[in-house]
Amino acid sequence: MPEVKILIVEDEMILAMGLKKKLESFGYLVTDLASSSSEAIESVKKTPPNLVLMDIVLKGEMDGIDTAKFIVNLYDIPIIYFTAYADDEILEKAEKTCPYGYIIKPYKDNELKANIKMALYKHKAKKEKLMDFEDIYQDVTEFIDKNEDLFKKGIIDESITGPVNIDLGLKNIYISADRNNKASFSAFYKLLEDIISRFADENKIVVYPKGDELCLEFAK
Repeated sequence: MPEVKILIVEDEMILAMGLKKKLESFGYLVTDLASSSSEAIESVKKTPPNLVLMDIVLKGEMDGIDTAKFIVNLYDIPIIYFTAYADDEILEKAEKTCPYGYIIKPYKDNELKANIKMALYKHKAKKEKLMDFEDIYQDVTEFIDKNEDLFKKGIIDESITGPVNIDLGLKNIYISADRNNKASFSAFYKLLEDIISRFADENKIVVYPKGDELCLEFAK
């Protein structure tokens, strides 16, 4: 089983050293002790961890929440906040970064261990679910080789309802729908079923998630 690497971001060095010792006793590898936003970001670039334990209150231009937002957006690394502050305003701001845990100081060993294990499990499950979703449709064979008029008349019919975006490019055709919109989502899958039933034997259709959109792509 690969060693789990954890970055500690804490500007109180005594607390950081104590946390490092505790994590190592749990069997984790601590990649670094960062005391500021810039140190944390640089450490992630140099040695990407599997998890970041982030203190919310940091000295400098960026606090722990802003630093976590940067790391999540750029590297998709799970964050667990640990802080002595638990007021509603801070919690509301922290929630927007979608953390995998929130530990109030002083914390207990079992609480720390449970939060880490749960965060690693949830992040792994999230990545596997995304990969499975992409793989399901990557295997539908070959690209569609039909002209634009046939595509419009033969695939899109009056039974398709809902806001579906269609971009007819020079080589490829792209169809996208908002995954959060029920009508759009239903229309997308109705269209996908229609395309597969007519052309899957001779063409390859690629379906993949992109942010809040679900995308369908094939060649003309």
